[in-house]
Amino acid sequence: MEILEYSDDIKRTDEQLAQSLKDDCDKGAALLKDIGAAVAIFGSSRLTSSSVHYEKAVHMAKILADEGFHITSGGSYGIMEAANRGAFQSKKGESLGFNLVLPFEQDTNPFTTRAVTLENFAVRKGMLVKNAVACVAFAGGFGTLDEIFDTSVNILCRKMLPLRIYLYGSDFWTPLVDFMKTKLVEQGTIEPEDLDIWRVSDDVEWIKEDIKEYTKIYLGLMRKFGLEGSKRYALIQKQLENFKKER
Repeated sequence: MEILEYSDDIKRTDEQLAQSLKDDCDKGAALLKDIGAAVAIFGSSRLTSSSVHYEKAVHMAKILADEGFHITSGGSYGIMEAANRGAFQSKKGESLGFNLVLPFEQDTNPFTTRAVTLENFAVRKGMLVKNAVACVAFAGGFGTLDEIFDTSVNILCRKMLPLRIYLYGSDFWTPLVDFMKTKLVEQGTIEPEDLDIWRVSDDVEWIKEDIKEYTKIYLGLMRKFGLEGSKRYALIQKQLENFKKER
């Protein structure tokens, strides 16, 4: 049997794994320490600049950053690069990248204003949405599905404040949503309202406006849970004030 190249993760002791997880959490938290409302953008690393999804992700990130949102991505190429490129073009929001150590070469794209390289998928997923009020998923593979389902589970299990999850591209995402409605709901493995946190759209402008409106709801949830004294609450409140000034 051919021996493929694997990550050094498989050789780590339990103690080394625990230390690696802590180190990743510390690095991620440091990167996010003064970030208020962010939007996480997910999607395939394999889609190039010739893809319509790449083009739309650039536009999505730019118009969100123009409003003052910070953009978080996986920090590498494909849709991740598109997200950082759009935020970088705007220069009104931070372009954050959470890259990952892999056994094959994966560099951080050149469009991040702040970036960190982590070792653990679990921590990376958590950091991508830690300061997010919403996430937008473009066409992707197993990694993108993992990110939206992991986020959904954390929201539904009330381990985090609810985010809005936008699935850009009805042709791509509608079959998945239909499967969940016709199989998972029908079999009783999820509740019909569990899908309310997902919104399928082909309109990046509508997504932007909906995220702006939802940010007000999110701030209300922070007050409900006694978080109005936090630094992040103050940062998001300032972003909301900027929305009002624009009107």
